[in-house]
Amino acid sequence: MTMTTKTRSPTHLSGVTALIANGRWAIKGDQLQDIVTGFSAYLAGHGPSEDTLRELRAAREGRAAATQDAQDATPSVAIIPLHGTIFPRGSMMVWMCGAVDPHTFADRVRAAAQDPAVTSIIIDIDSGGGAVSGIDVAAQAVAEAAQAKTVTAIANTMACSAAYWIGAQATEFIVTPAGEVGSIGVIGTHTDQTAALEGEGLKVTYVRSTERKALGQPAEAMDGTVLAQWQAEMATVHDLFVQAVAAGRNVSVAKASTWATGDVWFGDGAVTAGLADRVGTLNDIITEHLQAATPQPAPTLRLGRSASAEDPHQEDTVLITVKDRTGKTHTLDTTTDAAQTDAQTLTATLESGAYEAGIQAQRELTAAALGVEVNDLTADRLTQLRAQAADGAAYRASLIEKVEALATSVYGADATAAIERAARLASKADTADLPGMIDDLTAQKSALYPAGRQSKPDAGAPPQADDTKPAAPAVPPTAFNF
Repeated sequence: MTMTTKTRSPTHLSGVTALIANGRWAIKGDQLQDIVTGFSAYLAGHGPSEDTLRELRAAREGRAAATQDAQDATPSVAIIPLHGTIFPRGSMMVWMCGAVDPHTFADRVRAAAQDPAVTSIIIDIDSGGGAVSGIDVAAQAVAEAAQAKTVTAIANTMACSAAYWIGAQATEFIVTPAGEVGSIGVIGTHTDQTAALEGEGLKVTYVRSTERKALGQPAEAMDGTVLAQWQAEMATVHDLFVQAVAAGRNVSVAKASTWATGDVWFGDGAVTAGLADRVGTLNDIITEHLQAATPQPAPTLRLGRSASAEDPHQEDTVLITVKDRTGKTHTLDTTTDAAQTDAQTLTATLESGAYEAGIQAQRELTAAALGVEVNDLTADRLTQLRAQAADGAAYRASLIEKVEALATSVYGADATAAIERAARLASKADTADLPGMIDDLTAQKSALYPAGRQSKPDAGAPPQADDTKPAAPAVPPTAFNF
């Protein structure tokens, strides 16, 4: 690649300069390094030649033309690209490097959602993320569009960090077979220029109206209070990122937090982990959206003649075919004597199915709000959650007491070391883990005493009567009732 040498001033790229010197990013590490290295070379006058820039623009324009061709072939399906590094209102970077502005992207998504001629939206993503600023605007636009229409996001072939933040808000998230997904997290960049300035005999002094105003300037070191403030800001943005992913993917924050390690997943691995719904290609998704947008002839009324040619006055048979929510087909013959009763029965069946579907949807919403699995939404679990919400300390103390009592039943009152060990583990465990400990001890107790005895007898207690004899066994003095 031909290089040119010409020192440039960063003034006309002040926004980009500020981001690189003092910015907050949701981006893959290698891509951030490429930006910093490339931009530094550009400022030093070692940027690519005009010929190279023309080649890059031609490649970018070729991809844009391919997207436009696909869009022209599918006018009822909006295909919106999210390609390249994400910069807030970075028109210069968009022109030079093919970056994407999150605000412009959000405007396109909102326009498609409001266009009555558009039946669904596809977001074609190939981005490693970018600057944090503006990501929430783009993500919200996708989430709002998904409330109105089917929105499918596809990692084609990368949707990392900020790009995943945005794409996760879609109705469905697809990844190509080798597509890359994840890199959830935030990173800040700070350029410490103090040594360079000292070498030139310069010293910069900041005069602040308040102690914490605009900390982290290039001419001051990143340590102490400055570092603590930046770390707190990174943590805040990280939490917003995780919460947005949890809401978009319809999982608990705890589940989304397990993905927020900075790691990436590929293809089927992303599906298995839960970051994507399935593997597919852009062509597959376009075909599916086109088929969904094309009206399919599905008459619910079918006419079947049972009249003979000899009896033109015989009434025609009219069959009504209806599909319920499970896809099961119900057929009603309106000409039989039992037609009215059959219709009432069919109506009741359909209403019951709709009611059950509504109840299930409500259970899923409730479970998501409480941060538990749907199958764990039992009366006992709800009682635990209410107790925990009413008085967390009392609830935890009751659980620890339950563990100690169960340990006594399982190990016997004389096994003080085992009981103390169980109590010690319970006191150090998270409150959320204590019900699991109780379940484990309860299972051990049931396995040891299937006949219902509550604890091991004391070491000196007399032997119990034979269970096969009619005499009732004595209840040991160390028995516990729960």
